[in-house]
Amino acid sequence: MFNLHGKKFRVGLAIVAFFGSTFSVFAEVEPLIMPAPVEQTKSPAEQTKTPVEQVKLKDTETTDGKPFVLPIPSDLLKNKSNPTDDLAPPPIAPPISIIPGDKDNVLKNSIAKPVSEIKTVETGVTAGSIDTNEATSEYLESERNGKSYKLEGLFMTGEYLLVKPRRDAFDFAITSSDRLGVINGNLNSLDWETRSAFRVGLGYQFADGWDASVNYFYLHSNASSSLAAPNGGALYATLTNNTFDDVSTASAMGNLDMNVIDIDVGRTYRAADNLNFRFTGGGRVTWIEQQFSAIYNGGTLGAVNDFVSSPVNFTGAGLTAGGEGTYALNKHFGLYARGKVALLSGTFNNNLTETNGNGATTFYNISNKYHEVVPVLETGVGAVLTKDHMHFKVGYELYNYFNMVDSLDFQSLSFGKVSKRMSDLSLEALSIQFGLTF
Repeated sequence: MFNLHGKKFRVGLAIVAFFGSTFSVFAEVEPLIMPAPVEQTKSPAEQTKTPVEQVKLKDTETTDGKPFVLPIPSDLLKNKSNPTDDLAPPPIAPPISIIPGDKDNVLKNSIAKPVSEIKTVETGVTAGSIDTNEATSEYLESERNGKSYKLEGLFMTGEYLLVKPRRDAFDFAITSSDRLGVINGNLNSLDWETRSAFRVGLGYQFADGWDASVNYFYLHSNASSSLAAPNGGALYATLTNNTFDDVSTASAMGNLDMNVIDIDVGRTYRAADNLNFRFTGGGRVTWIEQQFSAIYNGGTLGAVNDFVSSPVNFTGAGLTAGGEGTYALNKHFGLYARGKVALLSGTFNNNLTETNGNGATTFYNISNKYHEVVPVLETGVGAVLTKDHMHFKVGYELYNYFNMVDSLDFQSLSFGKVSKRMSDLSLEALSIQFGLTF
């Protein structure tokens, strides 16, 4: 009986192994290899060399009525782990791009990147890098509101300008190649020298894009010229009024002093990722002094240091409005264009004086004081370079003060018929600005 049952047991095991292999093929898993049954002839010491833990299968028995068991290898038993202690899966290596012509590996670079290399949409700062420490709330607000080249905080600006001032109605003599008769020559006028000017500013940039600033501009320039009657020709004075006509020599001089204070409140708007617009409004206080005088000698009537003075002084204040657009070419370099208009309401103080004989004889001494509104137009273009809390600007600028020259004159033989010599005052400048935000 023992042998019969042993043979039946072996047949049962073979049948079970056959069905297990067949099932594993359909389930696409490795077939379970059944170990041979333990012979009763082996000693207990030999059996303990390869310990086996048995697992009971539900509702499965052998032909002799004993439960059927499956052995579990000992190496698996030694590596048992708690389900809660499962190790994290290994990182997935990015695949090679499969897009035809994808030489830059767009697909490969778009997945499976380390967290430290992922850039946020809002800040563009690499997480985990040194730049992350610099991404303070000040920097983030600056990126969000588009503060152009100024960060949040107190800022100071210093600007150097190389300025060429100009005006008309600056003539003082006519040179003629003919002695008498038809005047055939040139009208000679003063020309202000190109001079250095400066502008300083102090302001505060707020986190929400607003800013407030105060700027002071100063310019001084002068001009001078001397003429003599040409050989065989004549020299005619243009500033004398019903006194001396032709003269032997003429000398003229002029000075310009400009003081401008601007108080501005601005707001910057981010129109695009690389385009910002800043709009400003505020007030301006201005005082401008223009000195213009000439000395004549000789001529038919014999002028002796005939002195003519015609200054124009203006003091006024008004409102301003402006805008500036900045286009960023990269992180640190961009281009800008700006414009500003103003209406200044102020007072003109003009004088016209002429004396002869070293001041011994006065021909007239007239003063004129009146109130006027002066329009102002400014424009400029240039480049801006930014680095951390600093910015550097280089630009070309134009300014025009309409009807800023308004001086007295006589154009007839009657002293009661007063006329005006009028002109704009304009500035052309190369500007270099340095700014620092604290």
